[in-house]
Amino acid sequence: MNRFLSLALAAALSGPAFAGDLVVTKAKHSDAYSMMGQEQPAKDSTEVTWIGKDHMRMEDGERITIVRTDLKKVFIIDPKAKTYSTIDLPLDMKKYVPAEYAPMLDQMQMKVTLTPTTETKKVKDWNATRFTLSMSSPMGMTITQEIWATKDVPMDAALPEMYATLASMNPMGGSAIAAEMKKVDGLPVLVERTTSMRGTDAKSRDEVVSIETKDAPAGHYDVPEGFTEKPFDPMSDMGRMGGRGRRGG
Repeated sequence: MNRFLSLALAAALSGPAFAGDLVVTKAKHSDAYSMMGQEQPAKDSTEVTWIGKDHMRMEDGERITIVRTDLKKVFIIDPKAKTYSTIDLPLDMKKYVPAEYAPMLDQMQMKVTLTPTTETKKVKDWNATRFTLSMSSPMGMTITQEIWATKDVPMDAALPEMYATLASMNPMGGSAIAAEMKKVDGLPVLVERTTSMRGTDAKSRDEVVSIETKDAPAGHYDVPEGFTEKPFDPMSDMGRMGGRGRRGG
């Protein structure tokens, strides 16, 4: 089954453009937790990522993020509000915050280290190897991600760069996270995450449940017509990013 899937994906990705794009569906779960006076209930969601040669579309709840390396742009779309924000690549986070807040970004930067291991296991049909991503902030927050990545799925050479672009959007050290995530050898199919702050742990898990190829609908990697542009605000986005690092989930 695994060999058949790998051969099918290899044929699809090496064939002509009409063979379709890679579609990765991920199940995401966060345990309930209480941290810094905030109560967060358990949450389950589904994330779908479409991947082409120079473009990516990530559908996560009520948010769509489109990476267009051909245009050197990222578009963050709110389909419910019918708004979108545009980010220029390469990303300079300080460009999108008031000048007085730029020093704050420097103070918030996390220390990030990726440690490869030789440990392997099966994640569904894929042979995966573990990488550990460790992050710590000056404010005392630590985040540990156990990333299981597979090389059974053929990846376009541009894919790590697109995932790194998403990771770089984290205001708390995105460039460092992006640099380390580029070192993950393979496609992450399972991420087990622990965020610790003031003696409290919050755990979450992202697991790929399917990988397939499909033809993308027309305009799938474009901003829908009639949507209103609004400025990108990384500070308000910080709570959502939460240091997760997009490639790892």
